Amino acid sequence: MFTTFGNRGTMHLGLCLRVLILVALTVPIRAAQPAQETFTLTVPNGPTSTLSGSSVSLLCQVSPLFNVEPLEVRWYHSSNIHSPALLYKDHKIQETPVVPRYRGRVSLTGGMERGNVSLTLERVTLEDRGEYVCQVSSEQWYEKASVFLTVNVTGREPVLSVAEARGGGGGQVNVTCSSEGWSPQPKLTWRNKDGAEIRNEQEVLNTSDPQGLVSVSSWLLYACSYSDWLACTVSLSEEAKREGRILPHIYTAPTAVPGVYKEALIVTLILSLVIICALCSVILCKRRGSMWSSSQKSRNRSDQAELGQRPADQTELGKGPAETEHLIKGAENTVQTPTEQSAAGNDVHLEGAENTVQTPTEQRAAGHYVHLEGAENTVQTPTEQRAAGEEFNLEGAENTVQTPTEQRAAGKDVHLKGSENTVQTPTEQRAAGKDVHLEGAENTVQTPTEQRAAGEELNLNDWHHVKIFKVNILLDEKNAHPAIRINKGKRAHYVKEKDTEKPSRTHLHVFSEERFSSGQHYWEVKVKDGTTEKLSWYVGVARENVDKRPAVPLTPQNGFWILSYDKEQGFHVNTDPQPPITVAKLTIVGVFLDCDRHTLSFYNVDTKSLLYTFTDVKTSNYFPLLSPGRCDKIPIKIN
Repeated sequence: MFTTFGNRGTMHLGLCLRVLILVALTVPIRAAQPAQETFTLTVPNGPTSTLSGSSVSLLCQVSPLFNVEPLEVRWYHSSNIHSPALLYKDHKIQETPVVPRYRGRVSLTGGMERGNVSLTLERVTLEDRGEYVCQVSSEQWYEKASVFLTVNVTGREPVLSVAEARGGGGGQVNVTCSSEGWSPQPKLTWRNKDGAEIRNEQEVLNTSDPQGLVSVSSWLLYACSYSDWLACTVSLSEEAKREGRILPHIYTAPTAVPGVYKEALIVTLILSLVIICALCSVILCKRRGSMWSSSQKSRNRSDQAELGQRPADQTELGKGPAETEHLIKGAENTVQTPTEQSAAGNDVHLEGAENTVQTPTEQRAAGHYVHLEGAENTVQTPTEQRAAGEEFNLEGAENTVQTPTEQRAAGKDVHLKGSENTVQTPTEQRAAGKDVHLEGAENTVQTPTEQRAAGEELNLNDWHHVKIFKVNILLDEKNAHPAIRINKGKRAHYVKEKDTEKPSRTHLHVFSEERFSSGQHYWEVKVKDGTTEKLSWYVGVARENVDKRPAVPLTPQNGFWILSYDKEQGFHVNTDPQPPITVAKLTIVGVFLDCDRHTLSFYNVDTKSLLYTFTDVKTSNYFPLLSPGRCDKIPIKIN
């Protein structure tokens, strides 16, 4: 019995030990399970606002905090549930399926090991506005939350006008203010010169265009004033607003009695016409009298010249008709007119200044028409003689004959027979590489730089006028984004962010070593090599000491003036709003910076045409910059 009891006690003891071991093993296993079996998402309470063309972060945080790298993160616009803007799965961002217009513009902010799944959206457009859904999924659980994005677009300067109020208005006028191109709907405010807001009897109307941009207009009845101006302010915020001012007065000519002013005006016009007609008649009469007097003098001179050498006059000296006839016979006795004698080289002296006979060349130089029989007597113009290589020198400054080049430099048209006589302008000769030396400071041909120094304007629409300012620039590898590789200071290409040592907090571009503060400078960037096309890039200039944080938009207000390309959106400049730029083919971008005129122009070198010009690029120092984009590894280079 004892043995049996002992065995049973031993069996019960072993069973208890087994139970205790199972309990001990079970408790640690449950304690080691991760806390993310269930979780929630934390997002901002209100909408997230940003400016068009800037970058924005849509915040989304997992709670409680844990590493979400093994999970799936999906961001999508509420209007397109089945096609995400970004899909993170299997520890990487998936290329497909995503909406094409988001490619290359979206990324996760970072810090997924701490539960941060915020979305970064770059180069925001008006089309990006709306509700975005953040969805995080595990095998056991999923959660989603919404973030609303508003895109602010600052419209144009208000346009103000004044009109007479209906029914006289008791000394009041109707003042109108209108502005276009806003998003979302702006606030319109009227203020007087003291800054006080005006609210009396005003109306405000808002309309939207097909692109979703809002136009706002308002009418206000106000007491007519010569000195107190009105201000109309249209704004989205203190930072995004436009203001216009006007004097609320209609300038009209005073009239004592209704209708008298119109009658006086008609009488004045009639009298003016009569006086003008009378003056014209007097001038015509004087001209006709002068022409008749000149014609009579010319006839008298011709008659006197012929009578002074006529053989018949010899009969008055005692010679008979027979002797006279004998003297006339023979070619040597042929009597030439003074003009023919002068053409033959004989000296002719007649009494009286009016009888002085000019040589045919002098007559041609003086503008008279000369025609003598015989090819040998044909008189060439001074220009034709100069073109034929003959030396020509007439007394008097007015008879000095200019060369065709000098005539062209003086603004005269020259047309000579034969291609060898075609005269190029000094500018054409300079463009052809010839040296031009003309007498007189007014004929000196200036280079484009000398012309700009003299205050003359260059034609920015003509690529040939700006390409002569080409400079050689080198890319500064020390100031490049860590994900950009520089080759010999000319080529730049993108490498994946994860290949870099640490995440960068700067924009993806590189500056040049050179900086410009005055003068004109032109350089070229080759953005396409062969048939391979890049998916994104941008080029331009930036001012010195710009804020390099990604949260700061690349806008002119922040010191950046750039031309960008994105395969989904095409070409655009970073103004607000962004104007459309149509380009059929572009291999090389020409960039022309005029520091003195504060302009920056971009050119399509393939077609030698102007793409766009910034007209208010003001800063002390300019740095050229370029970006190869983050969508591909195809390089761009300084040409």
